[in-house]
Amino acid sequence: MNSRGATEGFTLLETVIALTLLAVMLAMLFGGLRAGVRAWDAGSGRGDRADQVMLTAAFVRKELTAAFPWRFKDPLQVKLAFRGERESVRFVSMRPAELGGGGLAFVSFVYEPGQGAAGGRLVMRREFAASGATDFSAVDAAKPFPVLEGVSAARFSYFGAENDAVAPAWSDRWEFDQRTPSHVKIELSLADTRLPDLVVALRLGEEAGCYESSFQRTCVPRR
Repeated sequence: MNSRGATEGFTLLETVIALTLLAVMLAMLFGGLRAGVRAWDAGSGRGDRADQVMLTAAFVRKELTAAFPWRFKDPLQVKLAFRGERESVRFVSMRPAELGGGGLAFVSFVYEPGQGAAGGRLVMRREFAASGATDFSAVDAAKPFPVLEGVSAARFSYFGAENDAVAPAWSDRWEFDQRTPSHVKIELSLADTRLPDLVVALRLGEEAGCYESSFQRTCVPRR
């Protein structure tokens, strides 16, 4: 009687082994679920990041293609409102702003280096282009808003020449008062990833802003 009852049940050792196997199986199951969730999140994050980069490129392209060769208020010399440096560009945009307000506006894109692993950012400033302005001080003082976060490196370069006698070439700076570049190139890196170069052709040359001498490639000062 007793021996038959003992064979019908589980021993303590068998119970411990069964519970151990069950725990191992549950651990493997939850481990696989965690790995799947992490992979899903990583893929989703990469997709969101790619969308953000594409939107940023489209936004910057629209602003630069709408660059207008506007002249600062100076009766003695011609000073077109376009200044390009290695980590920033400033110009006048004629594109209506989705952010509020329309008409001509001073616009700047500036790379601001960051600290630590977060990286830097590309920021934009926008300010109404007052007719009496003599420099970019208004837009330099405007509040910045981030266009793209996590930027580890940025470089602007400009294609053109000071005058028609010089062959056009790429340069890290544009400081020619009477000319505007024909193209602007932006190179961006996110962490260790180098993004494809963004090359934008400016639609309007300096002749568009020279109403008093529209048939020439040089402007004349206001009188």
